This record gives sequence, C-alpha cells and structure tokens, in this order.
Amino acid sequence: MSPRVIARRYAQALFDLALRRGELDALAQEVEALRKLQPQTPLLRSLLTNPTYRAQQKLGWLRRALQPHLSPLLWTFIELVTRRGREALLADTWEEFRELYDGYKKRLRVVLRSAQPLDEATRLALVRKLQQAYNAEEVLLNEILEPALIGGFIVELGSKAADLSVRGQLQAIRKKLLQA
Repeated sequence: MSPRVIARRYAQALFDLALRRGELDALAQEVEALRKLQPQTPLLRSLLTNPTYRAQQKLGWLRRALQPHLSPLLWTFIELVTRRGREALLADTWEEFRELYDGYKKRLRVVLRSAQPLDEATRLALVRKLQQAYNAEEVLLNEILEPALIGGFIVELGSKAADLSVRGQLQAIRKKLLQA
C-alpha cells in the first residue's frame, strides 16, 4: 500500500473521531499549525523520518516539545502513529487531513499565477465562477506574481491547471508551428 494511501486512512480516522467528539474545528487549527511547522523545523523533520531512533526515544522528545501545546486527542494520535512506526507519514497525514477538512467545509484552495495583480472586480468574478463550478462555499485564493507570464493568468486547483496566460498561448502557437 502506498504511503499516501496509509496517510489518508490515518487522516480519515482522526477526522472522523474529531467530528464525533465535536472537536473538528479546533483540531483542524492544530493540524494546520503542525503542517506549517514540520517543513520549517529541520530537527522535527529529521526526528520523524530518521529510522535510527526507537519509537520510545522519539516519543520522549516529542512529548517535551509538542504535548504541552496539543489537545489530548492530537497528542494521542501522534503517540499511536509513532508507536506503530508510521511517524514519517505525519506530514502526508496533515496534508490529507487538510483536504478532508476543506471538503467538509466546502472550501476550495486555488493558486492563481498572474503577471500583474488582479483588480478587485476580476478577482471577485473569478472567485464567483469557481464557487459555482465547484459548489464551494469559500474559495481561498493564493495569488502569486510571475512577470514571465507576460499577461493573463494560470489557475491551479489541486492537480488541475488552466493556463490562460500570454506565455501559454505563445507556447501553444510555437508547438503548432513546429508540428506543421
């Protein structure tokens, strides 16, 4: 079984338990904090992925660093995953949990790459279209400026992308000319 599938199962179990206990929103905030912390902390990343340390050693270090700042539910989850030797999957588990939570909240995360900042009217129109197309209640737009696009923009939604940039159109024209 792939690590991503295993992480998805762990995330689903944590999500379901938090939902039943009425702790989903609070837990989602904690998971988001850990999701952001893990890549920014080389020591934590190394600890979770290094197979030379035993689970008890890892738990001792994690207990001192994390337990005072986490809810009992999340700490118990981390402890369980670590005892099973799956702590290297925690980063993927946090990503999967975030996707489950976004789906539950009907939230859509979109990356918008543009040559120039969009004006407010265009931004609102794009958000409305995305909300209608994906039946989303909320669209979280992450805008990234890329002057190399020349004009237009690229909309990325998960693994899907719509390239509406001038650079993309020029590349398409070039490709057609080379095929001819």
